[in-house]
Amino acid sequence: MRIPIEVVAAVLATATLIHAHFYTPLLFWPLTSLVLSAIALAAHSPLAISRRMTFLAHAQGHNILTAALAAAIPTVVFKQSLSSAMFYLFTLLFVVLLNFAVLTTERLGYRKDVATGIVMSFQLTTTIALLYVIRTLYATTLDPLALITGEYVLIGFGDVLTQLPMLALALIFPLAYGIKYLYAAVDEQFTESLGIKTRRLDYLFLASMSLAVSATVYTLGSLMPAVLLVLPGAIAARYSPKLTDQIPLAISIAVLASAVAHLLYTALPWLWPSAALGLVMLALLLAKRYK
Repeated sequence: MRIPIEVVAAVLATATLIHAHFYTPLLFWPLTSLVLSAIALAAHSPLAISRRMTFLAHAQGHNILTAALAAAIPTVVFKQSLSSAMFYLFTLLFVVLLNFAVLTTERLGYRKDVATGIVMSFQLTTTIALLYVIRTLYATTLDPLALITGEYVLIGFGDVLTQLPMLALALIFPLAYGIKYLYAAVDEQFTESLGIKTRRLDYLFLASMSLAVSATVYTLGSLMPAVLLVLPGAIAARYSPKLTDQIPLAISIAVLASAVAHLLYTALPWLWPSAALGLVMLALLLAKRYK
């Protein structure tokens, strides 16, 4: 009898949380944050892939870095930490602006990938300017590397509480509209004939994805959220062709990878958990390929 991957992921995640609680208590809340972050991002992954937004999803690495650097400046000015609600809200604001800038540029007549590239070019210029400002004015109070790698081992109960509202809001769209959005990718004209406005769903998806990546930047840094927006959905598509399976499978794959990443980090402290997460998902992708 074959055990569903959803069951395996749930059991392994529970076991690693118990392990962290009793044997590595300093990693219990970081692991909790990692699992919750992975769930929120992976729920969006099949949607990004089905709507051919993988380039935009990967561009989130640039978006988050630029947004986090911009958000860090007022956060430091007001003497708040990178785990504060102020930092999350400013990051969300800038991520939303950058994501919707892609749609605005697309309306000028550019294809989605070209529009994304144009906005990314602007972001790279802005990122360099922000890095210079931080190095010049705030070098003693702000480490830009922390915005890239995340502050995994410093996460506590309060940090998870700060994340929770944004993560919960980010899950509303994939849970409420995810299946409709997946079907819209298969036959957009038929979906429109049923009264479902796909363009409106695109805007809602971007807003939801912006919430998810902004809520996870302190845990995962600015680069890994982009990986979780692509790989879980790509792996889920290989394990099952059914549209209704895609979101549950993607979430289960991300949870499973988070649990294994925790075990790898406890055994190999030099392997940062977010990097281990990507390696585990790559292994899952290759395992299916060579099965």
